[in-house]
Amino acid sequence: MPWIERGRGGFTLVEVMVAVVIVGLVAAGGFKLIGLSLRMLADVRLERELVDEAQNIYLDFLTKEDMPDKGQKNGVKWTAEPASVPVDELELRFRKLLVEYQGRAMNLYLPR
Repeated sequence: MPWIERGRGGFTLVEVMVAVVIVGLVAAGGFKLIGLSLRMLADVRLERELVDEAQNIYLDFLTKEDMPDKGQKNGVKWTAEPASVPVDELELRFRKLLVEYQGRAMNLYLPR
């Protein structure tokens, strides 16, 4: 039968299926990485907002005489309490400032 030639003219169904599975796995991994990247970006943005708000409150404590020890402003809560650390024969006194924003917290230390 001269019209049937046994040669390699294309890919078999198994080869095509293996290629599709490989491409699918690579695509799934790519989507997972995109999701992780977006979550990490949101965390970084939230952390940056916390730092900005904490800096603003810190500056308010340094510049305003009547800043309350506890308060809330723009969704940011803070609490300031006196604290001290013994250093040799001296006692180093300061104020510990806790700033909370959207489930995250940051401690700052203020001079007295």
